[in-house]
Amino acid sequence: MSMINKKTTIAAICGIVLIGGAFAIKAHSDATKAATAQDIDLYETSPITSLDTAKVTDSVSANQLSQVGEGLYRLNADSQPVNALAKKTTISQDGKHYTIDLHRNGKWSNGHAVTAQDFVYSWRRTLNPQSKSEFTYQFANIQNATAIAAGKLSPTKLGVRASGKYQLKITLSKPASYFKRMMASTTYYPLDPTAVQKYGKKYGTSAKTTVYNGPYTMTKWNGTSETWTLAKNPDYRDKRAIKLQHLNYQVIKSTSTAYNLYQAKKLAAVTLSGEQTRQNKHNPDLKTVASGRIGFIQYNEKNPLTANKNLRTAISLSVNREQLAKHVLQNGSTPATTFAVKHMAKNPRTGADFTKDATVAGTADYQPAKARALFKQAQKQLGKSKIAITLICGDDDATKPIAEYLQTTVSKNLKGLTINVKSVPFPSMLSAVSKGNFEANLTSWSMDFADPIQSLQILESTNNSNMGHYKSAAYDQALNTAEGADALTTAARYHDLVTAARTAMTDQAVTPLYDARTSELVNPKIKGVVYNKFNGQADYRTAYVK
Repeated sequence: MSMINKKTTIAAICGIVLIGGAFAIKAHSDATKAATAQDIDLYETSPITSLDTAKVTDSVSANQLSQVGEGLYRLNADSQPVNALAKKTTISQDGKHYTIDLHRNGKWSNGHAVTAQDFVYSWRRTLNPQSKSEFTYQFANIQNATAIAAGKLSPTKLGVRASGKYQLKITLSKPASYFKRMMASTTYYPLDPTAVQKYGKKYGTSAKTTVYNGPYTMTKWNGTSETWTLAKNPDYRDKRAIKLQHLNYQVIKSTSTAYNLYQAKKLAAVTLSGEQTRQNKHNPDLKTVASGRIGFIQYNEKNPLTANKNLRTAISLSVNREQLAKHVLQNGSTPATTFAVKHMAKNPRTGADFTKDATVAGTADYQPAKARALFKQAQKQLGKSKIAITLICGDDDATKPIAEYLQTTVSKNLKGLTINVKSVPFPSMLSAVSKGNFEANLTSWSMDFADPIQSLQILESTNNSNMGHYKSAAYDQALNTAEGADALTTAARYHDLVTAARTAMTDQAVTPLYDARTSELVNPKIKGVVYNKFNGQADYRTAYVK
C-alpha cells in the first residue's frame, strides 16, 4: 500500500516509514461521580505529507486519511472487506462486472452528498497522468486503467460509471479475487469535485483545504505542522457509532521520548523499541501485533554501482537477519527471506506459507564466504577495488539502529565496501527516492490486505512505485498471468506468484531484511479499537474511553 517512514508503520514508502501510535486519556471528575472525557492523545513518527487520495504514499498520511475519509469498504480485524459506503454489491459470474449500491446518507463536511459520481471523479483524477500519482497500479484491474495512466486514453474511458446518483458500475479488464479488499484502500476513496476544483493544487495540503466524509474531521494541520486534531464529524453518516470527541496528534520521532512520556503517565499507550520490548516482556499491558510490512533495501538500478547484481547479492548474503531481528529490532520481527511477509497466502495443496515456497537459497541467507566471492566479482566487473555506497533512510529512532547495523556488518564482511548512511526527514527521503537521487534506500512497504500481490506488484516494470527501476520480462509475465489467465484459479495463481517472487530474489531486485512486528503498551481503558490481524492497523472509528 505504502512506503513507510512506511503505513507505518509504518514504515515507511507504500509502502517507507515506521509508524508509532500512542494516546493519553483525558478525564475529569467531581466529588460524587467520575465522568470520562472521550478525548485521546496519539502520536505518529513523521508528519502528514498529504490528504489527497491521489498523492498519499506513506502510511502516516494513509492512516490519517482513513480516519477522516471513507470509501466503499473497510477491512475488519481479519483483513476482510465489510461494507462502509457500499450498501449492496453484486458481482457477475465471470468476476468482471461489479454493481455497487451506496448508502444514501453519506455527506461531505461542506454539506454536499456523497454520490457515485464522486468515486468516478476521484478514480479518473488519480489515473490522469497530470496527477502524477504513484498508486495508479492499484486500478490496473479496471478496464482501460493502465492505458489511461500511460496517457494513451482519456480518463473518461475508465471502466467505471455512475448508473444513478447512488449506484456505481465497474467493469474489470481481468477478474481479481481480492478486488473488494483493494477497494478498501484510501486510493479508492471518493472526492468532492466541487471542493477539489475550489482549492485546485492546494487540495489536501492542509486541514482547511480538505473536505471530509469519514468519522472525524481534521483541524490545526497547516500542511507542515507536527500537531493536529481529529474531531468527531457531526455529519458522518453513522455518527452514532462514534464515541470519541477528539484525537489529538503530535509527531514524536524519538522512541525514548515517547516511552518517557508514557512512564510519566502523559501517554496512555506507546509503541516500543526493541530494547523497551525486552524490558517489558512480562508487562500485562504489552501487546504485539503484526505489521503487514516488510523492511528491505531498495537499489537504484539506473546507478552503475547498484545496478551490479553481484554487488547487491553480496550485500544481502553479508547480513545476519537472525541477529538483526533478535538483537537490533527486538520487537518480535522475524527474518525475511523473500519479498513478502508471513500469513499473506498458503499453498492450496500443501498448506505451506507463501514465504517458504518463495524462498530461494543463496539470496537472503547469511553466507559471508559466498558474499565475499560475489563482491570480488563485482569489484572486477566495476573496475574498483574500493566501493562506497550511500544508504539513504529516515531519521527516526526506529530506523537509525537498522541502518547502523547494516553499515557495520556489511563493511565488516565485505572489505573494500563502505556503506555511508544518510539519515534525513522522511519527506526529504521520499522526494529523493521519487526523483531517483539515491543509490540504496533502507525502507519498508506496508500492505493493505493479505495477498502476495501487495508487495510483488511494486517490482513490476511499469509500476509507479518501482523506484529502483527493476525490470524483468519473466517477472512481469508471471504477474501478468497471475492477474490475467489464472486470476480465478487459486492453485495456478499461487504458482504464478511464487514464480514471480523467486525470480525477484534470484535477480536480487531488492534485499528483504525483516518481517515487521510492533510491540505496544496499551492502557486497558481504551476499548473498541479494531486491530487488523494482518497489518496491525488500529481503527479508532468505534473506540471509546471506559
